[in-house]
Amino acid sequence: MILLIGAVLLLAGVIGLLVPVSISDSDGHSIGCGNAVAADSSGAQAANDKHIVADIPVVNQIVPHTSYVSECQSSISSRRTWTIPLVVVGLVSVAASFLVRGRGTVGAGIL
Repeated sequence: MILLIGAVLLLAGVIGLLVPVSISDSDGHSIGCGNAVAADSSGAQAANDKHIVADIPVVNQIVPHTSYVSECQSSISSRRTWTIPLVVVGLVSVAASFLVRGRGTVGAGIL
């Protein structure tokens, strides 16, 4: 049972690491950020360059500027936050089930 649960956790973690991460820009278009293993901020940088607001100061007006590169980094960090522990717990569970199973069969053969 531990082997099955560990394998499922490991599989879910690996899939989570490899599935692409994306964010939405102000127009509702999707911006690819790579995945949790290999981040790619080129699309986010291009979106930043496309949405640059002129640096002309206007009194009493603040023009919000979204940094898509920062949003990509945040999304990838969030993905890594839950997938890496899932992979580690899955690996430990699978390894522990093999160790316990190996010791149980060796001990039973000796008796």
